[in-house]
Amino acid sequence: MKMKFLKLTFAVATLAILGTACKKDAVQPDNKLALQNTTAALAVGDTEAGVVNNSSTSPTSWTPVGYDLLNNVVASTGNQVNFDSNFNGNITIAGSNSLGYYDSPSVTNVSGITLADVSSVTLGAISTLGNNTSTTVGWYNYDRITRTITPVAKRYAVVGNGSTIAGSTRLYVVQLDGITTSGTYNTTVNFHTKRLK
Repeated sequence: MKMKFLKLTFAVATLAILGTACKKDAVQPDNKLALQNTTAALAVGDTEAGVVNNSSTSPTSWTPVGYDLLNNVVASTGNQVNFDSNFNGNITIAGSNSLGYYDSPSVTNVSGITLADVSSVTLGAISTLGNNTSTTVGWYNYDRITRTITPVAKRYAVVGNGSTIAGSTRLYVVQLDGITTSGTYNTTVNFHTKRLK
């Protein structure tokens, strides 16, 4: 009788251990799924494509869209810049970050821009890059007759978390790829960001 009791106790204990082990296996896929939905920060030297979509009720009332360049996502907090105004094509500094611009003599793709290239850029002299005119530095040209928006070739927005290039611990260069509209007041802004620091 004592032997049957011990065998029964051993069998129940073994089933309990196996049952617990199986439950742990069932939890792991949820943890893996949670990791798949996280955002990885843009590493120094990496370049990523970004996009902002927005709609407006009129040609003059575009709601600003915040963008976190570090995590390459639309964000209302932790964003370094806002895309606002004309078709959300203006890049405007957010928070305590600083904005400047760099005109490259030869580099046509942001992935080729280096820290040495932008070392003499002045940060903080401007707060927005928008429509390029004879009196305002911008990063796109807007043709009022054809209603087309064209990025200024080889012009890059430079965004730092400090007031100077040297003093910034995070530094990004952003290239406007294009602004497209569809329907009535729907817009898509495409750009690439490279992290230099």
